[in-house]
Amino acid sequence: MTERRLLLAGAALAAAMALAGIGGARAFATPSLSSLPKGPVLAHAIERGKLIVGVRRYPRPAPPEAPTPPEPDAFDATLARQLAASLGIPLELVGLDPAVQEAALREGRVDLLVAGVPASSAAQDIASAPGSYDTGRGLVVALRRGKVQDEAALRGASVCVGEGSGYAGAVSQRYGAQPRSYPSSVHAASAFMAGECAALAEDGEVLERLMQNNKEWRFYKPLASDVRLPSDAAIRLADGDAASRDYLAAALRQWRSDGTLAKARDARAGNLQFEITLLKDGFVCHS
Repeated sequence: MTERRLLLAGAALAAAMALAGIGGARAFATPSLSSLPKGPVLAHAIERGKLIVGVRRYPRPAPPEAPTPPEPDAFDATLARQLAASLGIPLELVGLDPAVQEAALREGRVDLLVAGVPASSAAQDIASAPGSYDTGRGLVVALRRGKVQDEAALRGASVCVGEGSGYAGAVSQRYGAQPRSYPSSVHAASAFMAGECAALAEDGEVLERLMQNNKEWRFYKPLASDVRLPSDAAIRLADGDAASRDYLAAALRQWRSDGTLAKARDARAGNLQFEITLLKDGFVCHS
């Protein structure tokens, strides 16, 4: 009986220690986003009652006789929705062409830009929240019997990339290739399949899925793998608002740790695979 009491007492002590450990862990846990201060940019959005975010846009593949208007990039839109939800306000998406994105931010037409990697270094009056929302491993593919058969042959070769893709900088810096940008990743894939570029650089998960599951992609082969992004796909905002910038950085850290970014990237891979697959059915990428 005494032995039984000792066992029960030991179990109770272990449970109490475990609960204490949980409490301690909670005490040192990262504070929730709702408790973090919001700077002028985010505070103004909350006061207005909606967050306005500029994103990439492109027309989806469609029959030649029935072009569709450009629509917001789904990956950008997903992250913008997460941001608005974290602030507890509705979202307004504004699809922007690359040439007008920073002007829209400067002029206050959008609160934030979620539009991939900027084509040039950020201007002095535009800040980027630390951290990248696109951390994928890239892959470069080429024709199995084309002119480019190894990494060395990429020097000076044209490589199709989507607008805002960090792989543009990666293939340029690492291989000396000449990136050629298109309105979206599916436009870049379409151009590559049409022979406009010697190679295509895209998220490895997307290209691996295509080469495994689509007969049309048996003509292509991996040329360079594990291509890392040299630049961040950063959330951009007007400079001078450190509190809002820190809030956005904290949001990225949280989404990285809780799987939100991984789920968004997986959804992007599925959407892009579907859109590229439509090309074999006679759909075209209107620009």
